[in-house]
Amino acid sequence: MRTVVIGAGPAGLTCVRQARSAGLDVVCYEKRDDLGGIWNPSGGGAYAGVRMQSSRMSMPFSDHPPGFTTDFPTQHEVQDYLRSYAARYGLLDAVELGTEVVRVARTDGCWQVTTRTADGREHTGTADAVLVANGELWQPRLPARLPAPTAPVRILTAPEYRGPAEFTGRRVLVVGGGVSGADIAADLGGAAAHVDWSVRRHQLFLPRLVGDLYNDALFSYAGRVAVEEVPYAVYLDWLTEHLPEYMAMYRATGLLPEEGFHGAVHVNDRIVPRVHAGDVHPAPAFERFAEDGSVEFADGSRREYDAVVLCLGYEMPDYGFIDGLRREDLYEHHFWRHDPTLAVVNTPVDTEAFGTACPYFEAVAGWAIAVITGKAALPDADARADWCSRHMGALQDRRYLDCWLETIRLGLLSGSLPDPAVDFAAYWTVVSSQVAPGNLEPGRATPIPAALDDRLDLAGVRHRILAALPAHTRERLLAGAVIGPDDLAAAARVPAGRELAPWLPYRQRTGGPEEATA
Repeated sequence: MRTVVIGAGPAGLTCVRQARSAGLDVVCYEKRDDLGGIWNPSGGGAYAGVRMQSSRMSMPFSDHPPGFTTDFPTQHEVQDYLRSYAARYGLLDAVELGTEVVRVARTDGCWQVTTRTADGREHTGTADAVLVANGELWQPRLPARLPAPTAPVRILTAPEYRGPAEFTGRRVLVVGGGVSGADIAADLGGAAAHVDWSVRRHQLFLPRLVGDLYNDALFSYAGRVAVEEVPYAVYLDWLTEHLPEYMAMYRATGLLPEEGFHGAVHVNDRIVPRVHAGDVHPAPAFERFAEDGSVEFADGSRREYDAVVLCLGYEMPDYGFIDGLRREDLYEHHFWRHDPTLAVVNTPVDTEAFGTACPYFEAVAGWAIAVITGKAALPDADARADWCSRHMGALQDRRYLDCWLETIRLGLLSGSLPDPAVDFAAYWTVVSSQVAPGNLEPGRATPIPAALDDRLDLAGVRHRILAALPAHTRERLLAGAVIGPDDLAAAARVPAGRELAPWLPYRQRTGGPEEATA
C-alpha cells in the first residue's frame, strides 16, 4: 500500500515510522532542506529563543528516550532529537528533502500527488493513502488594517523576532497574551527602553518548574480530570504552597485570573517576574493601527511605538493544494469524511493546545494508520457527515485541547492502549500514572504516581470509569480478579450521569464543562 506523508516534523516522522511498521510502502516529502518542521531553526517557523513547553519527561516519542539532559529543550535540541529518531529507525531514506507537494487529487480510485523540487522540476505519482503532516503554525495572523508603509514604526510577527539586541533603546509593544507574546515580552524586558504588553484577557501562566517538579508531572492522566472538580481557589492555594514567591508576585501584578480552570495553563518562567519588576508593562487590549502607525487600544487610548511585535496566533493551515478538501469536511478534525485514506495529522485548528508533544502526534498518526490498514474502523459516511455538520461549523470559536488526554482517547480508538473492558488493570496503570511516554508502549506500563494525585479523588475516577462499562463487563472483570468486590460495589453506587467514559472527557471551555469531541 503506497502511502505519501507530507512534512518531516514530529508528526510526519512518526507517520513514516508507524507506516513502515505496519508494512506500508511510504515516502515523505519535506519542502525545506532539513527535517524538524517548526523545530528546524532555519525553517522560519518559530521565534528566536523558543523552548519546548513539555519537559524531557513527557515530550519524547514512546519508543525513543531523549539524549539531551536539558529539562525543557531548545529548538536545536529538539531538532537533534528528531534527527536521532529518524536515524535510529532508518527513516531518512524515505524522506525527500527540498521537495514540496503542490497538488493532491483523487483520480481513478487513487491519489495523484504532484511534487516540485527547488529547481522547479515537477513529478506526479500515485498513492493509496495520504497523510498530511505539514503543521499549522506557519502563517501568522495579522490585524485587519496595517499602518501606511511610510509610518515610522516597525511591525513584525512572532516568527520574525530574532532576539532583543536590535530593540535596545526602543519603545516596543508586544501584542498577544498567549505563549509567544509572553515569551517575547519577557525577552525584551530589561533590554528595550520600554516594553508594553497588550493583553486582551488574563491567562494562567505557570513556570516550567513548580518548586522542584516539572509542570507536567503534577497530575496523572486521570488526575488531570479529577482536578477539574477541585475549586479553582483551592487549586491556586496548592500553587501558592509550591510557589509562594511566584504567586505573591502574580497577585501583585493584577494579572492572576480570578476565575479559570485548571487545565488551560500557559507555560512561561519570566513574564510574571518581568511585570512585577516593572520591566514589562501590561497595556489594554490592542484595537487597531492608525494610519500614522500609532496604536489605538480598546479603552480609547492611543500610544506611539518604535516597533510592534504581533503575536496574534496563526491563520488556519492552507490545504488549497488538496483538490476538494474543505476543513469543514475533516471528521474528528483528521479524516476527510468523503475518503478517510486522506488524513490530516495536525493539531485541530480551533484549539489552544497544551502538551502538543511527540506522544500526541504519535497517537494521531497511529489512529490514522490503523484506519488506513483496516485495524480500526470509522463510522459510516452518513455518521461522519453528521459529526462534521455538528462540530466543524465554527472553527474560529477556539477551545482548549489537553493533548495528554487526547493521547489516551486516540490510543483507545486506534487500539494501541489496553482496552479497559478487556484488561482494566493495564488500562488503569496507564491512566493513573504520570504522563511518561514510555508507559504508552504496549506491555510496558508500570505505575508511576504523579506528584499531586494524592490530593485528588482518584478512586472516585476509577469507579466512575467502571460505572461507564456495561454491568456484564464489570462482572466479568470481577470473575477474572481484575477488579475487586469493593470496586464492583463502588461502581454500582455511582449516580446516573456521573459515569466517566474511559477516554477521559475533560473541560474545553472556560465557562463550563464540555466533553472532548468523540
